[in-house]
Amino acid sequence: MTGAVPGVPPQPPPADDTPTREIVLGRDAFVERRGRVDVADRVVEKIAGAALGEVDGVDRSGRTKVDADVVGSSVRLSAQVPLVYPSPVAATCDRARAHTVERVHALTGLEVTRCDIVVSALNDPAARKPGTGRELA
Repeated sequence: MTGAVPGVPPQPPPADDTPTREIVLGRDAFVERRGRVDVADRVVEKIAGAALGEVDGVDRSGRTKVDADVVGSSVRLSAQVPLVYPSPVAATCDRARAHTVERVHALTGLEVTRCDIVVSALNDPAARKPGTGRELA
C-alpha cells in the first residue's frame, strides 16, 4: 500500500513544505467516505480539565470538575475551578476560558460554543499543612 489518495495523481512535495492537497471538510468526497469520528463527552471533559490545569492561577492540587455536552461538531463546557489565592479572579478565568477553548478545539476539532467557569474555591498555598496538600483549619 502506497498511501495514495484515490483519484488524486501523486505529486512530489513542494520545496517550501506547503500541503500538496487541501482537505475541506464537508466538500471532499474522500473524507466523507472514510466515516466519522465521535468524541465522547467524557473525553472532552478530560481534555478540558487538563487544559485548565495548564493555566497559571488555577490550583492544580484542588479539584477541577468539568461537564461537557457534545452535540454534532460543537460542545458546551461548564467547569468548576479552584484558584490560587491571591489570583486576579476575572483575568485568571478569562485566560482559563481562552486556553481551554483553544485546546479542546485543537485536540478534538469541536467548536466550543460556550465555556462557563465557576470559581469553586480560592486556595492559599501558604495555609496548607506541609506535605499533605490539605488546608489548615
